[in-house]
Amino acid sequence: MSAVTTLLDDGPYGVDYLRRRILEEFPLARHIGVEVELAADDRIVLGAPFEPNANHNRTAFGGSQFCVAVLTGWAWTTRYLALQRVAADAVIQESTIRYLAPAYGPLRAVLQPPSLEGVEKFRRMLRRAGRGRMRLGVDVHDGATLVTQFHGVFAASIRQESLWPES
Repeated sequence: MSAVTTLLDDGPYGVDYLRRRILEEFPLARHIGVEVELAADDRIVLGAPFEPNANHNRTAFGGSQFCVAVLTGWAWTTRYLALQRVAADAVIQESTIRYLAPAYGPLRAVLQPPSLEGVEKFRRMLRRAGRGRMRLGVDVHDGATLVTQFHGVFAASIRQESLWPES
């Protein structure tokens, strides 16, 4: 079996789980209307409506695009840790973002599937050192238009009181 096992998005760590975590832990997400659309091992999709994210030019604010992209990567990392039953905290460590076109409508952030090699390396680092890093990419769309490309490194640290579960 691979390091990542596909589950339906209505599983115990699916849409409802991520929606609750994001809205409880990131007050900004409530203000900009972030919604979890899909939660699967190889695909996380978050959306945000246009109106609370519009700037003075009536295009989507770059900061909102960044926020939705970061939350999408955080959601994948957090869900992976939960599925592995690892009590750990995930944060963004570094990122790059490219704004390719203006967004005139709702934002939809789609996680690019991580490589199985990258996931396995992340798992090994967590197990060996109690912390790990994962590179993830997120594309932000306005309808069919790709408006933003985000690449980030997400770091996770196992909490002191937690041990890696034996398998």
